[in-house]
Order: sequence, then C-alpha cells, then structure tokens
Amino acid sequence: MRKVVVFVLFGLFAFAKSITVAAAANMSFALPKLIESFTQSNPQIEVKTTIASSGKLALQIMRGAAYDIFLSADIGYPKKLYEKGFAVTRPLVYAKGKLVFFSKSANLDNIAKLSSIAIANPKTAPYGKAAMEVLQKLHIPNIEKKLLFGESIAQTTTYALHGAQGAFIAASALYSKSLKPLQRFAYPINPKLYTPIKQGVVLIHNSDAARAFFVFLFSKEAAKILEDYGYSVQD
Repeated sequence: MRKVVVFVLFGLFAFAKSITVAAAANMSFALPKLIESFTQSNPQIEVKTTIASSGKLALQIMRGAAYDIFLSADIGYPKKLYEKGFAVTRPLVYAKGKLVFFSKSANLDNIAKLSSIAIANPKTAPYGKAAMEVLQKLHIPNIEKKLLFGESIAQTTTYALHGAQGAFIAASALYSKSLKPLQRFAYPINPKLYTPIKQGVVLIHNSDAARAFFVFLFSKEAAKILEDYGYSVQD
C-alpha cells in the first residue's frame, strides 16, 4: 500500500519562493508535468530543476550543491545521504521504475545478434545497474564488446534513437516526444530479471516551499501523473 505522508505545514509566505529539485534523468519526462500540477495550486513557488544521474547528483549534494529535494532513481543514494547527515528526512519510495528494451532490429529473444547495446552507466545510474542484471541473466556472448554506456538514462535514450542498435531504457522515456510514436519497438522486461527499481526521495533543505513539493509527490494528483508516465505507484 502506498504510504500516507502527513506533514504539519506552516503557512507559506505571500511572496514568491524558489526551490531546486535535483532529479534522476529518468524523471526528466514526468517532472515537467508534476511541476505544472504543483504550481497550479502553489503559484507563489518557482520550481527549478537539475537533471543528471542519481550518483552524480548525490555526489554534488555531498559537496554542498544547493538543492532542496533529491529525486533518485533508487532508494540507495537517498539512504546514504540521510545516514551521512545530508538529508533532513528519511528516504521514502515515491514510485517504482520499469525497465524496457528498445530496438528496431531485435527483441529480447534475438538480442544477441545486435552489435551495439546502450545502457546507462551502472556505477552511477540505477537503471544501468538493472540493465546489467538483465544482461547477465540473458547470458549474451561477448556482451562486454557490445555495450555503449550513457552517462545517464536520458543519454542512453538518445543512444536508443541514434548510435545503438538496441538500448535498455526507462519505461517513462517512451512518453517523450521522440519515442512516443515508436513505442511498438519497446519490449517489456520480466521484472524478475532485475532488482526492483524503488525510486526514493529525500528533503535536503527544510523550508516551507520544499516541504510543500515533498508532500505533493505523495498526493493523488502526483500518483496519477507518475502512472501516466509508466511508473508503478503504491496505493
């Protein structure tokens, strides 16, 4: 069941406020819609975004980056930040991501015939780590020579369209303008082939505006948007 998050929010100041949301690259497609919905009821709050791989963003936060909220592609990085004192709230799962295989030349049954397969860097991108788990279980010969690494899942999505014969991408990417017309070339992956992608969020700076957005992520409105973009949301 989706956890009900209850915060006692103090009244927001009448003047405009600005917050910065650091978000994993897979969220680059759904986040604009989330912000649009949030600002409709909170017009006094300006939401800025920084998009990168989860690992890169976590490192920036530990080095003092002025982010207010961190939306990770997994729960591990938020846990690490909280344990080290860089977050003011315990990490919570706001959505579960899904991995898909995209290719105009092959499906998962004949993926071995491809000469290039793009995945996000598994060292910093949780979707890349999940993709490596899938590839290892598929036992594809000479897979190391075929891999093309993207810095983030967003760059990997670009490789899916230009530069690679196949790619493991976030299901949310299928709702981007470039891939939406090509969804027939995307193949779902058995979730048993990879560790569940539990996407976590933590509050980095405790302000009224940041808390308001944090709480919004667990609202029915946000859940609907996340599901519309291919995520699984707990009730």
